[in-house]
Amino acid sequence: MGEITRKIELFNLAYKLAWKHIPEDTKLKPDVGHCLDNAIRRQIKNGADDAVFIASEVLKDIEKT
Repeated sequence: MGEITRKIELFNLAYKLAWKHIPEDTKLKPDVGHCLDNAIRRQIKNGADDAVFIASEVLKDIEKT
């Protein structure tokens, strides 16, 4: 159960970090939350374990779209 808790905390922290740096006009798009969610989950599934790294990679993904 500790692993699940760690992943949830990592997800939440990465989400908060990334959300702060998304431009306001991008936040208004209806699918940005879903894209953010998917990108963070993908990073965690691939073994990333640093919230700052995950957030920066997610922001790069969002900028591409």
